[in-house]
Amino acid sequence: MYLRLIPFGALCALAGLGIIHPMATFAAEPAALSTSESVLTLEEALQRTLVSAPDLTVATEDLRAVAAEAMLAGRLPNPELAVSLENVAGDGSYNGTDAAELTIELSQPIELGGKRRLRREAAELGRQLAVNGQKLARAEVLATTRQRFVEVLAAQERLTLAREEAELTAKSLNAAEERIKAGKAPTIDRLRLQGRASLATLAVTQAERSLATARQALVASWGDAQPNFARVEGDLGILPAMPVLSDVDAALEQTAAAANRRLATELRGKELAQARANRIPDPRLTVGWRQFKENDENAWLFGISVPLPLFSQGQDAVTAAGSRFSSAKAREFSERNQARSTVRKAWQALADAKAEAEVLGNQVVPAAAEGFAGAEFGYRAGKFGLLELLDAQRTLFEVRQQQLTARTDCHLAAIELQRLQGIEAVAVTPSLQSP
Repeated sequence: MYLRLIPFGALCALAGLGIIHPMATFAAEPAALSTSESVLTLEEALQRTLVSAPDLTVATEDLRAVAAEAMLAGRLPNPELAVSLENVAGDGSYNGTDAAELTIELSQPIELGGKRRLRREAAELGRQLAVNGQKLARAEVLATTRQRFVEVLAAQERLTLAREEAELTAKSLNAAEERIKAGKAPTIDRLRLQGRASLATLAVTQAERSLATARQALVASWGDAQPNFARVEGDLGILPAMPVLSDVDAALEQTAAAANRRLATELRGKELAQARANRIPDPRLTVGWRQFKENDENAWLFGISVPLPLFSQGQDAVTAAGSRFSSAKAREFSERNQARSTVRKAWQALADAKAEAEVLGNQVVPAAAEGFAGAEFGYRAGKFGLLELLDAQRTLFEVRQQQLTARTDCHLAAIELQRLQGIEAVAVTPSLQSP
């Protein structure tokens, strides 16, 4: 992907001087990986996440639990059956069971004040919260997978850069050896380049370790312990589109997170209504049947009982629920403003990273490549010293590393912005597709 960023003239000069092979790549994949090895695309990674991500299982089970609780909240209170046997095992005429009285009673509480309706509505709000929570969990795990995919892709490119720098340093060392043998350069040039070669080799080792860590983090997104792919496929050079800030702000209130903020406030309102309804006592109706064994006669029983609110009329519960409702409204307003601020910061981060990546790709990296080609040619011709060559080489790879960092930051910022908007992006992201 970097090959097209270097002017053709500079590329030809580098190839002709033996610094790079004409077919050497600035590609995303490490050169040691065979094309026959398994390749993981972003779409495949997202599908694996949707199938096996542990966090999605948690959200699904939570939704099932809340749905069952919503069904339970709409049911009537259970009746109560009571059976009693009186006037037995006493003294005198009550000895034994000759004067026994068998009573069977069935009682049913009657909820007043709309308690059942309010309970059902509150449970439905809780279910809607869980549904949106599942949507947020999907968006979160998919965004995490996309971010980790980008990090693996960037780690592959960093390894490629490190290997290219090590190879370039080795070739510069060979060129210096030829000049030293010809008496055109001092022997200290060899020591300088040997030190640079050792650092380049160390950078390759560090890049390999970073890639292994990034690969491990990626497969953890769908619960695997070890990577079962050779490399990931994508092109960080295709930068994501820049959304219009006004459109981002307008869509912010349509997200699942915004809906949950409103639902949480509404739920607190239902809890306040429930607290007020609970101040109304619920009577209990009773119907029963009694058998008098002494004269073998039967009779029906009817009754009603009402709790007496002598010590607590429920006003404290109403006060507490009212305070929670007021707190929820203030929290909704605060979180809405915070979400808007966070989204704008993410949008700004995307704009900055994209602008930096474009400037580096269109101007800085090509200029550094031409400068290095000229320094190498001048060093071989004896017009420049080793310090000029090393400085040009360091500048080239520093700006290429900076370009890679800017491109990576651009993609990560785009993913973060979409996560804040609740966009799942289950399809292949165009900016990460290989051309």
